[in-house]
Amino acid sequence: MSERNPAAEASFVPDRYEDGFRVLQGLREYVTYRDDASIRIWYSNIPWKYESHYHSAVEVCLTLEGVVDYTVEGTVYHVRKGEILIIPPDVSHGLNMEEGSSRYLYLYEPDTVLGMRDIKPLSRQFSQVFYLHDGSEAHTRIRELYRKIQDVYQQGDMMWNTACFGYLLQIYALMGQHYFPAVHPRREKRSVESEVIAAAMGYINSRYQEEITLDDVADFAGFSRYYFSRSFKKQTGYSFKEYLIQKRLQVAMDLLIRTSRPMRDIAIESGFGSIATFNRVFREKKGCTPTQYRAIYGIY
Repeated sequence: MSERNPAAEASFVPDRYEDGFRVLQGLREYVTYRDDASIRIWYSNIPWKYESHYHSAVEVCLTLEGVVDYTVEGTVYHVRKGEILIIPPDVSHGLNMEEGSSRYLYLYEPDTVLGMRDIKPLSRQFSQVFYLHDGSEAHTRIRELYRKIQDVYQQGDMMWNTACFGYLLQIYALMGQHYFPAVHPRREKRSVESEVIAAAMGYINSRYQEEITLDDVADFAGFSRYYFSRSFKKQTGYSFKEYLIQKRLQVAMDLLIRTSRPMRDIAIESGFGSIATFNRVFREKKGCTPTQYRAIYGIY
């Protein structure tokens, strides 16, 4: 087990505000959210320059007046009034807004949206910067949906977070229908193979705490190891190992945020087996230790 560095972990503990906070360590930014939400929106009309950084959230800029200049991995976008720039997760970007400009900035965790089965085949398109400035009917509808998200967010009624993601799903559907139609997969009847892969996913979801292997799941599916790997990747967008790790991480993150249970218990309950493996995988995938993650996002 690697030695803990309390000083480094303490550096992740930020000041807390009523509507959350943002934490920057090096170039990596950690975005926090209100209550049980996974979306945040900022309005600003103050001249502002934010140096290059990246985060796990999708970032969307909707310019209201003037222009907001974004530099995304060396490419400059001049996002003018009514235009929209969507930046995918973990992409380095900085922004500059001059006097007389205003914008809404949306940040949201993409797992819920990108986990949709019909979005997965378009994962390459949705993992690229999307600059919406064509003035088309689809552009107008998408802009209106973002404004509806802002209204729901501001009102804060019951289930507002779910309502916001309902609008986000409509936005992704419009993007797929109007901007990526050529890459839509051909619609086919649900095959026996897809039924088996769905059952295999359920098998993994119910046994992630165990030391299950690719051979175990392939045997359950009745496929050869090679055939199952290829089919699982094709239909889910993940390899077996990637899917299992993501499942375990999701369980661990929920326990870190919502409970005060010891790290060793969380490591075992989420299926990592040992705290050393838990710490190593968590740092590789999330960019911080479980302790640091809890300090930033935990409600306890």
